[in-house]
Amino acid sequence: MKTLLSLVVTSVLLMGATTVNAADVDQSMKETLTTKDATSFAEAYQLGVEKLSILKSIPPEQLTNQVHGYSSSINKRTARVEDSSYVTVQERMYADGILCYVGLVSVEVSYQEHDKRIFITENP
Repeated sequence: MKTLLSLVVTSVLLMGATTVNAADVDQSMKETLTTKDATSFAEAYQLGVEKLSILKSIPPEQLTNQVHGYSSSINKRTARVEDSSYVTVQERMYADGILCYVGLVSVEVSYQEHDKRIFITENP
């Protein structure tokens, strides 16, 4: 009789149990990174291309740290540089009259982020 009662109580508890659902959500971030000063447009462009190439080749776990997108909810293994990333060059003149060029790397990184919201549903 105790076994039957335990079985009934367990069944009732299981039917009324709740389920917590969490999902990974696709996200992306954009950031513009700069290179060091260069003496020519071509040199600045090359520095930008090299920086973008490095970003594309580093492990996903390190990528989010490079673009200042650290969050504990990011699944770092899913980070990757998007094809929409590009390089431009900016001309600068400092107050002392020195002219230089800087590579600007506009990088978009996509990743999955663990959804912080918790969905609780009742089992029927």
